[in-house]
Amino acid sequence: MNISIVGLGYVGAVSAACLASRGHNVWGVDINADKVAALNEGKSPIIEPKLAELLSAAVSSGKLRATCDMSEALAQTDICFVSVATPSRKNGQIDAGHLLRACQQIADVIKLLDRKQVIVIRSSVLPSVFEEATKLFATHVPGLAELCINPEFLREGSAIADYENPPFTVIGTDKPEVEKMLRDLYSDLSAPVYVLGAKEATLVKYASNAFHALKVAFANEIGAVCHENGIDGDAVMEVFCKDNKLNISHRYLRPGFAFGGSCLPKDVRALLYAGKVADIELPLLRGVLDSNECVIERAFDAILETGARRIGLVGLSFKKNTDDLRESPFVELAERLVGKGLALRIYDPNVSVARLVGANREYIQQRLVHLSSLLTESIEELAVACDLIIIGHKFEGVEKLQAHRDRYHILDLTGPFALHPRQSAAKAG
Repeated sequence: MNISIVGLGYVGAVSAACLASRGHNVWGVDINADKVAALNEGKSPIIEPKLAELLSAAVSSGKLRATCDMSEALAQTDICFVSVATPSRKNGQIDAGHLLRACQQIADVIKLLDRKQVIVIRSSVLPSVFEEATKLFATHVPGLAELCINPEFLREGSAIADYENPPFTVIGTDKPEVEKMLRDLYSDLSAPVYVLGAKEATLVKYASNAFHALKVAFANEIGAVCHENGIDGDAVMEVFCKDNKLNISHRYLRPGFAFGGSCLPKDVRALLYAGKVADIELPLLRGVLDSNECVIERAFDAILETGARRIGLVGLSFKKNTDDLRESPFVELAERLVGKGLALRIYDPNVSVARLVGANREYIQQRLVHLSSLLTESIEELAVACDLIIIGHKFEGVEKLQAHRDRYHILDLTGPFALHPRQSAAKAG
């Protein structure tokens, strides 16, 4: 393919070298004349293992050349990667100035050339920035630019290896022809390709980096607790990482409702107390409980905003196949709703006041004294007189609730937060 890459910094230089080494004709574009001159001499503008050798070979073969002239490059190519910096401002906001100026320059050249181009954003951008770039091209060169997102996952010090062996390739587009072009471009890589909407694709990069940062902070806080108590933190985390069913896995990594039960809240609090005794700060672990509380608060606020006064709650135990109510976030939510004076009914086939024993019974007696009067025998009984139904667990029969959407709102907490407003009778039918 004939490819241009705008921005010859870290991502751009690595991408240019790797694409040219695979036989593609690559034009690198940068406003820095020194970078352009260095690359045309086969020299690397950055320090990165194996990059200098790849660049030298690519330039010698004639597959890679660089220029400061955007029009010179785009006149030769059909696909343009944008890899300019998106640094952080003091307030944390992305400074998209460099990116948007580059997009404006690309649009000006496309208009002058009257040449259609697929524009691929490689820079890290939030959905709002991508939308701004989309509007820019739609306004200045309607019909001549197809904009998509293809986030990079390159780590400094191992960027070449990361390019050649990525965990996956993410493409954000709804255009089949753009998808095919990028699939063809990456067809020699063994990694799976995932095609998403552009907004979702931008967030995969941010979710990945935030999680990597979270892992570092988590390991350091556990290490701090271990150190202050004379414990080998490396040994603890070594065994921790051996669990690929729960610890290092997809488990608990899906959007949903808050955590609860007799283990997670209690053990996080215990670690926080151990830190307090040792006089060490554990802000990440402390924030875990705060974040969990915010999930419950968001759901509570959303319920109040509907104006519904008669509420049905499907699920009360902290997770589906148990009757354990201890520190269940659904008990917390139910307690708040009752405290607000709302009429609440609850359906949970696993929960029966008569069967509750021990600590489980004591806990619920302290939180929901009149639980037995709130419980219903079936989902149908629950739904008879409700303005809003909260789905906490997907028990058998829950799907039937969709048949009467003209009667009530539905707040689904079993996945990404989803409030489905009540439909008019005509629409529901």
